[in-house]
Amino acid sequence: MKICVVGAGMAGALLAWRLVTEHGVRVTLLAGGARPDATAASGGLVRAFERDPETARLSALSLAELRTSRTLREWSGYRPGASLYVLPPATGPAPAGTDALPPTAEWCDARRLADEFGLRGLPEGAVAVLEPCAGHLSPDGLRRAVITDLVARGADVPPDRLRALSFDGPEGGVSYLTGTVRGTADVLVAATGAWTGPLLRSLGVPDDGSLRSKATQCAVYRAGGLLPPAFVDETSGLYGRPAGPGRMLLGLPTERWGAAPGTVRFLGHEERAVRAAAGTRLPRLSLGRLLHPVAAVDAYGPAGRLALAPVAGTAGRLFTFTGGSGGSAKLALAASREAASALLARLSPGTPGSGPAPAATPISRRETS
Repeated sequence: MKICVVGAGMAGALLAWRLVTEHGVRVTLLAGGARPDATAASGGLVRAFERDPETARLSALSLAELRTSRTLREWSGYRPGASLYVLPPATGPAPAGTDALPPTAEWCDARRLADEFGLRGLPEGAVAVLEPCAGHLSPDGLRRAVITDLVARGADVPPDRLRALSFDGPEGGVSYLTGTVRGTADVLVAATGAWTGPLLRSLGVPDDGSLRSKATQCAVYRAGGLLPPAFVDETSGLYGRPAGPGRMLLGLPTERWGAAPGTVRFLGHEERAVRAAAGTRLPRLSLGRLLHPVAAVDAYGPAGRLALAPVAGTAGRLFTFTGGSGGSAKLALAASREAASALLARLSPGTPGSGPAPAATPISRRETS
């Protein structure tokens, strides 16, 4: 069996790696050449707590694998640390989606948030989930290490982009053309993030519009005073993490829907909004000059998370593996393992789970890292 994965971001690289190392599949990974992508821009926050139960399950599994694998820790530059997830005031005894906290997590009230972590100005009734065993990693570092390992294992990783493809019928495979070679595979997976819609349209494949693109923006600053741990504040949208000694990464969600990948700019008025939000929520944090601006475009799917999905009208030979927005770093390890297994199950007639993939359940997607 041979599978072609298009896109060498963290999602595509990990999916190819799972197929090779855990299933012995022959894989071609079309890296597409060097260009800015969401993997390079990601802040890399990892934690087990999420409000969506399925995202929480995948995040917890990914964090557990990361913490127990020395290889993955080294490849990803994993830095353990605490995580704060600030929730808006609840209408009941507990905020929605928080019936089961991760085993090491605990509730953190407004007083502790202010005294210990410097978070102030929260709405009355806001609380946070504190995970002492979370942290952050480098999605770009993990991607590069995984690709190096794939090459060492004999996988084909050309720096090519997909130019054309055709399907050889319900029982056949896929023929594809890059800028340099013509190849074949049993199935092709587009793990191309915000480029997925434009790619499918350029190949003449109907695009159902389920994936949306959106610009993301954050920055690394000189920082002094009280630096908080990695955090997400749903009451203001502000998120961030320490980015080294005397440095802090901070960002806010943008409203730049429909942004074209590869063309997004870092906007000054959005950066000023981050400083203003930090001044309100983190008055004990002293922000200095901007050191490293980051702007990218990411894909948002109907499930609100990184997911494998078949493309209609392609005889079950073309899939996408994307749609998780900027928060995919925390669940990519588990999602790639399950996607590899699900993909092979669909290609094996009579195997449980080889039928049509269940429809994704739309959820309200919050842009967090």
